[in-house]
Amino acid sequence: MAVLYDRLHHAHPGAPIVYLSTGAWNVAPTLTRFLGRNLYPAGPLLLTDWGPTHDRWFRNGAQHKHDSLARLAQEFPGIRWLLIGDDGQADERLYGEFAAAHPDSVRAVAIRRLTAGEAVLAGGRSSGAAVDAHVPWISAPDGAGLDDRLEELGILDNDPA
Repeated sequence: MAVLYDRLHHAHPGAPIVYLSTGAWNVAPTLTRFLGRNLYPAGPLLLTDWGPTHDRWFRNGAQHKHDSLARLAQEFPGIRWLLIGDDGQADERLYGEFAAAHPDSVRAVAIRRLTAGEAVLAGGRSSGAAVDAHVPWISAPDGAGLDDRLEELGILDNDPA
């Protein structure tokens, strides 16, 4: 995935890369080290608070992603986002809903299919039911497969040099 992100970063210089996660802010230093050591392009982290709220014991990660996507669309209305996620938890549903609500703000949705072990660690797989949002929707088991599909869509050039 790091190679894919690097190719996207070089193919679209100046385009923001934002890492949206249900992870809590207390993991930000570890996550930042992981991204740097694995050569992911720099970008801000949109993480969630950890702990109870006034009505829940734990934060709602899906709601955090939903609210963050809506905020990005509002604060950056001229950007067409490439939403990259995986089939664990709720990315497919959330990205599909966002694309349906903001079709002019989404260039494409790319979903990495988790391995069986990754799906266990993620708490399972999503239903796979994406909202028909009239935007390109691709999936693959890894960054190389997503790279190929993004080339087919013209988002990446097939000549990385």
